[in-house]
Amino acid sequence: MTKSKKPTINDLEWTDHVLGLLSDDEKIKGNPTTDGLRRIFEVALDCTIIDSTSQVCQSPDPNNGNRATVVHSLSYVLNDGSVDEHIKTRTVNGAADVYWGNCDKIFRNHPVAVAETRAEGRALRRGLRLRKVVAAEELADEVEDIDGDNIGKMTNNQLNFMDVLCKRLDINAIKYLENLNLSIDIDKLDHNNGVSIIRQLSSYQQDTSNIPETILGYEEGWK
Repeated sequence: MTKSKKPTINDLEWTDHVLGLLSDDEKIKGNPTTDGLRRIFEVALDCTIIDSTSQVCQSPDPNNGNRATVVHSLSYVLNDGSVDEHIKTRTVNGAADVYWGNCDKIFRNHPVAVAETRAEGRALRRGLRLRKVVAAEELADEVEDIDGDNIGKMTNNQLNFMDVLCKRLDINAIKYLENLNLSIDIDKLDHNNGVSIIRQLSSYQQDTSNIPETILGYEEGWK
């Protein structure tokens, strides 16, 4: 019986061979996870990873749409004795940028971490020379429907929750914002403002005696 030959990196069967090295829990909807690609990388290429580092090229900021951009560099040494010494060491890079418009809602407040994982996944895919394959972390199932002008702004959920708490505590929302030295123009409030507002209103629920009398008197239609 003839033993089947292991595909090489230049064979059409190579991608299927590499994906076959993954376990079921290292795939999400058929797409390999970055953790899985990292585990099989050295096995598939018969190599040793000597460096795997990420560089944050752009940090989230209101001026850049709260985007994070990360480049991941992966250097490895081939163990194949048939390869010339001067080409044994190889380096591949992968880059990713993440913002609310291309990230699942549950991870959108961690764009740097998501960008780093995606960048590493792309570097691993490039090193493995996988064809028509996307890492699971590069896909987003539940992206909030926002446009470029709304990125980073206070969300409708935050606004509605603020209204509920103000009504429950009999707080005048406009006076409350003025007391915090925040703009009463809702469009000028960002996500971080929303977090702070809700955090303090929640603390007022725990002890209503801390509510300043000057902000009492809830009024409808303030939004």
